[in-house]
Amino acid sequence: MERIVEVFEARFGDPYLDPTAELTFEELTAAFPGVPVAELEEGLLHWTSHSGERTLSTKTIENDGYETRVWYIHGLARHRIDPSSSSSRHVALG
Repeated sequence: MERIVEVFEARFGDPYLDPTAELTFEELTAAFPGVPVAELEEGLLHWTSHSGERTLSTKTIENDGYETRVWYIHGLARHRIDPSSSSSRHVALG
C-alpha cells in the first residue's frame, strides 16, 4: 500500500486532501512497470476490499462518453501501515 500511496503523492502532492487525485488502471500499470498486470490487479483488489481500515477506493467515472474506473486515496490523513502486519506485505505492492 505504501508504494501505491507514493505514486499518488508523486503526482498530486497530498492525495488525501486533493479531490482530483484519481488514477486509472493504465496510469497505475505505468507506475509499476516491473509488476505483472495480474499481480497489480490482485494488489489493487486487496487494498480496496480488505477488512481493515481502508485507504484505497475505486469508482467509475464518465469521461468523453466512456466509463473509466479510477482509484483514489480515501481519508483525510495519511494512515500508518504496520509493517509487521501480514496484510501490509500482501502482493508486491505492499
